Order: sequence, then structure tokens, then C-alpha cells
Amino acid sequence: MPNGRVLALIIAALAGPAAAQSSAMTVRQFVEIAGSTPRNPLSLMRPSVRRAWDTMEGSINAARVEEAQARTSGRTPPFCIPATTNISPNDFIARMRAVPGAHQNQPVNRAVRSWMVERFPCR
Repeated sequence: MPNGRVLALIIAALAGPAAAQSSAMTVRQFVEIAGSTPRNPLSLMRPSVRRAWDTMEGSINAARVEEAQARTSGRTPPFCIPATTNISPNDFIARMRAVPGAHQNQPVNRAVRSWMVERFPCR
């Protein structure tokens, strides 16, 4: 099993471009795309849907990287996401829709970070 530092590097490498792209998309943009997308596999061929999907994956990966980096530096992470957690696209979309209108212009990464703090507090 890799140590925490190696794990953080692996997660960061996997997050790569998707994490960078996710910081550019706002919650409002994500919700607009997700709300107008048909629920079928072919919809992933649309560039806007692909960008939203990458944003979703990247923001979750970025949260995992933040947690791993806190652990490797000896700090208590702001949240403790269980290794077996599987956040479905429907759960993610529902959570982004639940973000209050005044906060819809924040980056998806920030909204996901707040969600993880609330959903997975460290005990």
C-alpha cells in the first residue's frame, strides 16, 4: 500500500487537467449544462457536457488531493472522505442545484469543498 505522500501524488496526477478545468466553471454554469442534458450516454459527446463531467470528476479529485496533502503534511484535513465513497452524478447535480442563488457564481471546486466539509467531517 503506498504511503500518504505517494498517494497524494497519484491522486494529483489523476486529477490533472480535469481539476484545473473545474476551477474555471461556476456552479451556475454547471447547473445550466446539467439541467439541459438528456440522460443518455451519447450526451457525453457534447463538448459542454464533457466539460461539465470533467468538472464534476476534477472537483471531487481536487478535494481528495487536498485531504491527502493535509494528511501528508501532518495537518488535520478539513474533511475525511471515505475511500469507498461513490458520489453519483445525480447526487452531484442535486447538490449543485441546492447551492443558494447568491453563491451560484462561485467555482464548482469551492462548492464541492464546502459540501465535503459538511458531508464528511473528520471525527
